[in-house]
Amino acid sequence: MEIIVKSPLMADKIKDLLNNKIIDGAGFVFENKKGMEMTFSVSGDAIRAEDAVSIAKKAIKSTDFGKGIYFSVVSK
Repeated sequence: MEIIVKSPLMADKIKDLLNNKIIDGAGFVFENKKGMEMTFSVSGDAIRAEDAVSIAKKAIKSTDFGKGIYFSVVSK
């Protein structure tokens, strides 16, 4: 499955945070960037699209930069 992270700021930091990482059982791999949209493929046992979105949001919000930026995460 894939998720899209949209953020006008800190895209590089978000990419570094998620790319090639396993967070709460979900593995994220950066696929591409178009404008302010970054696409990540997500894998993991019993991970649903809603779970992947929630895990990515929680990971971004837990950072210092994520607390002060506007971003959204949706499943593709």
